[in-house]
Amino acid sequence: MARSTRPSDRLNPKTVNQFGKSHSQFGHLYNTGSIPCKLSHGSVNHRLVWNEPPEHLSYDPLLVHFAEGLIEKQHPYNFITREAFVELCELPGSGDKVLPLLTRLIPPLKQALMSQDKEVVKGGFKATQALSNSIKSHLNPHLKLLLSPFSKWMNNAAMKDTVLATLHILEENGHKEAYQQIKKKIPTYSSICG
Repeated sequence: MARSTRPSDRLNPKTVNQFGKSHSQFGHLYNTGSIPCKLSHGSVNHRLVWNEPPEHLSYDPLLVHFAEGLIEKQHPYNFITREAFVELCELPGSGDKVLPLLTRLIPPLKQALMSQDKEVVKGGFKATQALSNSIKSHLNPHLKLLLSPFSKWMNNAAMKDTVLATLHILEENGHKEAYQQIKKKIPTYSSICG
């Protein structure tokens, strides 16, 4: 027989989700302390504070959890997932840690890019840029999956610059093979590599 919820459980920080509803498993992990970073509220900018240096962390499954959390809309989950994903991908030597996780990162990244929420999509583009900068041409075999939502956002005036910046990074890191895939999905795209 299941234990009934006590009225005092609503006041217990261990049983209350203080940040509201989460759209992914990330919210639960963050609330239970399983994520090794937290949000530091600054007077002007927010930043992440890591429990230990991020270069010493195991990326599996941490980076996957951050990728799954890219669809978050609720603060602080949205900020933490987007910033942490980018920070981990930008660390020196991150490519060696990211590459084995690539097939697990693509589906949640695509889900973020296909969202109807512009902020979620912007976070998806930023994460795609960081991922491309981390693993370079190793992303090429997966571009076909990621590029589908790009053409939709290319026609949105508010998002066009973000889409183009992401495409330029993908082409720069993926070279001719990436350009060919981009051109198939977005025929109006012009190469930056000449």
